[in-house]
Amino acid sequence: MRKPTLLLLLLAITVCSFAQKKLMKFGRISDEEMALKDCDFDPGADIVCLFEESNVQYNLNGNVPMLETYIRKRFKVLKPAGAESANIKLTYYSKGGYASISGVEGYVYNMGPDGKVVSTKMKGNEAFRKKLDDEYSEMSFALPGVKEGSVFEYKYKIFRKTIGGIAPWKFQHEYPTLYSCCHLLIPEYFDFTYTAVRRQEMEVKHDGLQGSYYTMSNIPSMHDEPYMAGTNDFMQRVDFHLTRINPPGQPSIPIGTTWENITKDLLENTYFGQQLGRNIKGTDSLNAALSNCKTPLEKVTAIYEFVQQYMTWNGDNRVYAADAGIKDCWNKKQGTAADINMILIDLLRDNDISAYPILVSTRDNGSVHKTYPDITQFNCTMAMVQLDSNSYILNAADKYNPVNLIPYDVQYTYGFVVDKKKGGWMTIFDNGKKDRSTITVSLNLDKNGKFTGIGRATYSDYARNMRLADYRKKQLKSELDQTGDITINIDSLDVHNADDWQKPLDVQINYSGKAKQSGKYTLIPYDLFLGLGDNPFTADKRQTNINFGFLQDLQITGYINLPPGFDLESMPKSMIMRMPDSSILFKRIFQKSGKDQLAFQLKIQHLRPEYAAIEYPDIKAYYKKMYELLSERIVLKKM
Repeated sequence: MRKPTLLLLLLAITVCSFAQKKLMKFGRISDEEMALKDCDFDPGADIVCLFEESNVQYNLNGNVPMLETYIRKRFKVLKPAGAESANIKLTYYSKGGYASISGVEGYVYNMGPDGKVVSTKMKGNEAFRKKLDDEYSEMSFALPGVKEGSVFEYKYKIFRKTIGGIAPWKFQHEYPTLYSCCHLLIPEYFDFTYTAVRRQEMEVKHDGLQGSYYTMSNIPSMHDEPYMAGTNDFMQRVDFHLTRINPPGQPSIPIGTTWENITKDLLENTYFGQQLGRNIKGTDSLNAALSNCKTPLEKVTAIYEFVQQYMTWNGDNRVYAADAGIKDCWNKKQGTAADINMILIDLLRDNDISAYPILVSTRDNGSVHKTYPDITQFNCTMAMVQLDSNSYILNAADKYNPVNLIPYDVQYTYGFVVDKKKGGWMTIFDNGKKDRSTITVSLNLDKNGKFTGIGRATYSDYARNMRLADYRKKQLKSELDQTGDITINIDSLDVHNADDWQKPLDVQINYSGKAKQSGKYTLIPYDLFLGLGDNPFTADKRQTNINFGFLQDLQITGYINLPPGFDLESMPKSMIMRMPDSSILFKRIFQKSGKDQLAFQLKIQHLRPEYAAIEYPDIKAYYKKMYELLSERIVLKKM
């Protein structure tokens, strides 16, 4: 199996390193490609990219500079599920004719019944273009007859009206890739720099008039991993930055911008700064609520909670307001996160509150780099409110986040405040706010292993936010039900403080169920109602950082009342376990209280929100031990 893979890889390296045009001709196939059965460095993959290439060059359309990119990709389907990858969707920014796609062609190669390769060419009219929204369009096509064992390839051209906007080249995808090559053929008087995200060798070759080549081989697939912030920070790629143009015989022209210029441009932009001051009129109910406010914070809270409930988020995060403007969204009571938060800012400013737009990159979008002024790093506009020395980050598109809590998806990130005087970078964090759950349970057991019980759970900060969402969506009961070694049915819930963000969500629980029995023995777990689930860190390797999003403080205190005729056979040992850097604490205490009651307490604390991928072996070892401890049971014996 290795020989065909290596032959193909050597062929790709040989041809692409000297000149891209010497790659195997489009429309032809090799015996080695058809014979490939698995991917050596990513075994078990559904599909493998045999090679992919990008050729970037400049051209003039009249006096308009055009960036032309030619892309070609070839795949081998290894399993039936891989055939789905032959349904291609290419999304591009089409507003104002900025970009367009053309020249789509494709081939499929299958082994015929006589052992010979059958080639099928995709017809030119099988590619379809449609508009997705005001900004983006999509080119889609499906290559015919793709199945397990097929090889398929396609190519297309994308044109962009830009000088410096060379798109990043991604070497890594959700499938493994044998060989990936990006070729830049740009005028010699253009100065580019590049930055790379990589965890393996990337070959860079500058070959004079032939341009520059960036290549990478044997790139494993990237998949979702538990507690990952998003793939953007970790997907291996190369980013290009145009820094200067040096016209022959003329002074050089620096290219690029500054954060100050970005601020100026945004404040003058029709869909950003000009939306701030649209004279949004508050409703009678908002005016009535404001009339009872005595402090600025009460004003902020009243306006924020009103916008949260009045407006409906359409699920779209973006930096700019929609084309129709925020007044249209206000009238329709629906909009993007940017629309809703600009409405919030307008209403706050109308009531003498210092409020500013803040550009953020949510956790799943990836981190931002301050050294590269580029607005495309951000994916959302929220609101920043300044009250004396206190700052509040508000996202009124989230109906469950209270005014005093940083939105969970931007906690421990950087934001950029857009304002001439108060603008600039801001570190967004609050170590005082955690995912904090405190639970007390009392369980009354009978001789048949059945039980009834009462419990009380208080959820604060991020735990309150998440559990309140469950409650509003009528999902809290199902979240607290439990099956496994013990079956817990929630008979009734009594929820308090749902409308008071200054207090923890207080949930009183009545429940019943049955414990697992084996002969004379009854087994009872002690991690009741914490919802920890299975160990998330069992994979041998990890490519991305571990991002918990916030600090955690989980605690359960329990009392088990034993029925007559039962005795305590064994219980887990009291102990404390810490990570080497003390950033995670696991603590449990067990004691028998009198003849017929057992008391215990479990505490789990996370004192760091993030761990680098290189720390994964420590996290994996710790979690393995912690889940072994959590699997231990209280064992009761029937006398």
